[in-house]
Amino acid sequence: MGLEAASSAAFLTAVLVLVLAGTPPSALASHPPEIIRKPSNQGVRVGGVATFFCGARGDPAPNIVWRKNGKKIMGTQSRYSVIESNGVSMLRIEPVRAGRDDAPYECMAENGVGDAVSAEATLTVYEPDKTPSGFPVITQSPTTRVIEIGHTAVMQCKATGSPQPKIYWIKDMKRVDMTNSRYSINAEGSLQIDNSEESDMGRYECVAENSVGTEHTKQTNLYVKVRRVPPTFSRPPEPVYEVMLGGNLSLACVAVGSPMPYVKWRQGVDQELTPENDVPVGRNVMELTNIRHSANYTCVASSTLGIIEATTLVKVQSLPAAPTDVQISEVTATQVRLEWSYKGPEDLQYYVIQYKPKNANQAFSEISGIITMFYVVRTLSPYTEYEFYVIAVNNIGRGPPSLPATCTTGETEMESAPRNIQVRPLSSSTMVITWEPPETPNGQVTGYKVYYTTNPNQPEASWDSQMVDNSELTTISELTPHAIYTIRVQAFTSMGAGPMSNPVQVKTQQGVPSQPSSFRATDIGETAVTLQWSRPTHSGENIVHYELYWNDTYANEQHHQRIPNAESYTLSSLYPDTLYYFWLAARSQRGEGATTPPIPVRTKQYVPGAPPRNITVEATSPTTINVSWLPPPVERSNGAIVYYKVFFVEDGRTDAEATVTTLNSTSLTLDELKRWTEYKIWVLAGTTVGDGPRSYPVTARTHEDVPGDPQDVKAAPVNSTTIHVSWKPPKEKNRNGIIRGYHIHVQEMRDEGKGLLNEPMKFDVVDALEYNVTGLQPDTKYAVQVAALTRKGDGDRSAQIIIKTPGGVPVRPTVNLKILERDPTVSIELEWERPKQTYGELRGYRVKWGVKEQPLTEETMLGPHTLTKRITDLERGVEYEFRVAGMNHIGIGQEAVKYLQTPEGVPTGWPSDILVRFQTPDVVCITWEPPTREHRNGQITRYDVQFHKKIDHGLGTERNTTIRKAVFTNLEESTEYVVRIRAYTKQGAGPFSEKKIISTERDMGRAPLSVQAVATSEQTVEVWWEPVPSRGKLVGYKIFYTMTAVEDLDEWQTKTVGVTESADLLNLEKFAQYAIAIAALYKNGPGRLSEKVTVKVKPEDVPLNLRAHDVSTHSMTLQWAPPIRLNPVNYKISFDAVKEFVDSQGIPQKQILPKREIVLKSHTTGHTI
Repeated sequence: MGLEAASSAAFLTAVLVLVLAGTPPSALASHPPEIIRKPSNQGVRVGGVATFFCGARGDPAPNIVWRKNGKKIMGTQSRYSVIESNGVSMLRIEPVRAGRDDAPYECMAENGVGDAVSAEATLTVYEPDKTPSGFPVITQSPTTRVIEIGHTAVMQCKATGSPQPKIYWIKDMKRVDMTNSRYSINAEGSLQIDNSEESDMGRYECVAENSVGTEHTKQTNLYVKVRRVPPTFSRPPEPVYEVMLGGNLSLACVAVGSPMPYVKWRQGVDQELTPENDVPVGRNVMELTNIRHSANYTCVASSTLGIIEATTLVKVQSLPAAPTDVQISEVTATQVRLEWSYKGPEDLQYYVIQYKPKNANQAFSEISGIITMFYVVRTLSPYTEYEFYVIAVNNIGRGPPSLPATCTTGETEMESAPRNIQVRPLSSSTMVITWEPPETPNGQVTGYKVYYTTNPNQPEASWDSQMVDNSELTTISELTPHAIYTIRVQAFTSMGAGPMSNPVQVKTQQGVPSQPSSFRATDIGETAVTLQWSRPTHSGENIVHYELYWNDTYANEQHHQRIPNAESYTLSSLYPDTLYYFWLAARSQRGEGATTPPIPVRTKQYVPGAPPRNITVEATSPTTINVSWLPPPVERSNGAIVYYKVFFVEDGRTDAEATVTTLNSTSLTLDELKRWTEYKIWVLAGTTVGDGPRSYPVTARTHEDVPGDPQDVKAAPVNSTTIHVSWKPPKEKNRNGIIRGYHIHVQEMRDEGKGLLNEPMKFDVVDALEYNVTGLQPDTKYAVQVAALTRKGDGDRSAQIIIKTPGGVPVRPTVNLKILERDPTVSIELEWERPKQTYGELRGYRVKWGVKEQPLTEETMLGPHTLTKRITDLERGVEYEFRVAGMNHIGIGQEAVKYLQTPEGVPTGWPSDILVRFQTPDVVCITWEPPTREHRNGQITRYDVQFHKKIDHGLGTERNTTIRKAVFTNLEESTEYVVRIRAYTKQGAGPFSEKKIISTERDMGRAPLSVQAVATSEQTVEVWWEPVPSRGKLVGYKIFYTMTAVEDLDEWQTKTVGVTESADLLNLEKFAQYAIAIAALYKNGPGRLSEKVTVKVKPEDVPLNLRAHDVSTHSMTLQWAPPIRLNPVNYKISFDAVKEFVDSQGIPQKQILPKREIVLKSHTTGHTI
């Protein structure tokens, strides 16, 4: 059958490879062909693969052909393939067919030099059921593998046979070259490829071969994965680097990718700075030295996957140049407009303008922070020549000033009046007036106008006047003799008339003096004022005395007094803290001259003339009294009240023993007072001068308190079950209130010592000092104490009184107790002895028992000869009380008492009353109560709480705790959780409770983000956050804060605020560390809790000691200290206000003043608003 007629039956693969050993060309020159490796005989199963390898050498290199049964095999035949590589020829037959491929195969090599040579091998094909013993069997075949380049790949292969097969590998129809050091085959036959390369990818097959036959595995792919990541910058250069002129700079650029990119630097557009033959991989640091000019530098990262660039500007800094071309325009009386140019680089921060009056010996005024190249300078003085300079400023500092620009401001209305008006009469109808020009005329004075009149109360328009040119003297004639004239002078400029001078008076009478000058007060006291003046410039005839006039605003009266001829005078008998007006005239023999203008003088303050009013006292506790009052009447204060003194003393003691407290408010709480004691209290006010009179004393009594112990307590027996107790009240000083009753405390005692027995008894007595205590045990010792009561409760008990009741009933028997059974229930046996004293015939016994500190509900009567009692079915872990007493004809005798703590067991029930409460939607709080007493079986020592998602089927959190509460956080939205709880005693755990399902909300609400906090003082912290989206449901925020960040939010302090973005936490512990978290408040409750932040209450980054003083109706002054750690650039003051008032119609109004901000320089520590 021909080779091209191969069937499609199932097949394996066998490969035969012929290797031509390499030989130096010089040795093969003109050499006939020579077979250096002959093909080997092959034994292959049907459907398998047969491979024959043939190698030959010669010069020229021989050509190898294959023949079967003498016929040449063509490589185009479907099952036959011939592959040549590096002088190796391989014939591969796949799949092998029985009856077709059993034949000899010949390898023939010829090169045209000498005769052709050949070698032959035989292929034997075995049927599957006729495979000879020992034929190779592949027990583990390779599988498809995918590895990353550079990693180690292992292709598994194992084979058995006899003899043991040798294994070699074929890749892509070629035998693997094991001379490559990266390839190795282990003892089992697996192929290991170290440091894998992309060329290792291909189809591999394992070949097992021994003397019996050859077996191939199926071809399996090995994929070598090459990670390909385009280059990216992991550390790009900054956008801008600023350096000083002549400075140095290191520019670093780091890029990553796979393959790793090359990194180089370029200056400008095309100037390469990194040599092409030395481009570093991944990182490139460029050192720039002696930098003189600004320039752009670009980092270029490139790989086979792309090229990326990052550009930075290296900016050279220097002081700016002086602005040029300073121009002045738009000149007015108080402002000018400056414009200038600047030709330097555009990296200025701002400009500064300096100016002052030209040739003035004063410092420059300065305007800073100008960011335009024009500015209007305001608040200049009119009609003044100024010089202006402009300075440029960058981040290095100020540059040199520009050339000066000068101008004279325009004229404006005059601000001042003519000065130093002097009037001298020449005759009874003529006078000469001189003056000095205004101090600030704001322009060129062009003339003056002199006004004069004998009726100064008329408007100036009705006065007589006379115009004068710009001289400073004039004469006025044709005046009325013996009249007092008032003169005022007014200056004129081109802008109009200025203000009038102060009035000056003169009398047109020969021989009378003119006005005194420089009239002033030099020494001002509380009730006296010293006045001084200068003699009139024209005294006429000799001055004989002066006339002093004054009025006061307190009594609204005018006064007049003639005083000696001198230049000073002290006026007394004035009112303190009162405004007076004084004026003065000189008198000669010819008459009284003109008076000076009135001058205001306010006398100094004095001690108040009246005490504080409406003294109110109120006791608030056994040791405190509140005192409040109103200031003295304003008309009697004699100045500002700067302090008050409060005096208090026990009623009955002298005033000299009073305690004094000084304060500046109108209320005080007196503390550390005696209980139930009456005090006398009075108050006085004081000014800066001293104390005023004291108020009338008022009295108040402190509240009651618990009293001291009763006195002289006595007790005496009445019969075997009753005693009589008597006493006296506590001492007067220790009663601390009204005694409203007494408590008598009775406690049984042991006979052999002072130890107490059984429970104490208490008896109430309302309005007596004696009492019969009944229901006691015969022949029993008791301790008796008495305590008094006030409204505040019972006080100290008296010392113990020991008393013993007489006998008459049997004494208590001796009782022993033993446990009979512990499981499944507790059983005990009481055993006792006959009482030693029965005081008659013993008629039997009474046995009582029950849980301690509860009524003993179990009781039985036994005969006189019964000395034991068995008690069963007691509860576990409970303390029981047992009482045994004998009985005679009188009654029941003394009881012997025994206590027993029954053995504990594990709880038989689970915790009860399990409650679930969400502290926030993602924080749940679970509380519970212990198992019921009958299921407790002992003292509960701890609890186990299991908490998990319902879908986790028990995989979750298990927590043990000694408290009856557990908190779980970080719950997920719309999730069901399961909780179970069990209790423990010392004996072990009880059963878990039934599963309780907890469902979280579908939408918990977003937690506030970016929560931050900073200490603003030693007791306050400001918290701020990013607001959550409102969607119309947000109503505020809840702030949680604590010094101990436990999971239980009930232990945290909270503060609720409205819809805002910040809040202040007040009254915190100084220097304490606080944890803070925030939840949004919606209409249906809180939202999810934010991440916790911590802050220490130690202000370091905020201004310190902020305080306000000099507060008035329209202003206040703020002062502060700089932060401890932060270096401020400037300060910002923000403030707003709300004003509430009643309008003219009596309707309350509210005015909201908008928020204002003020920015101040960093060196500022105070500002007046």
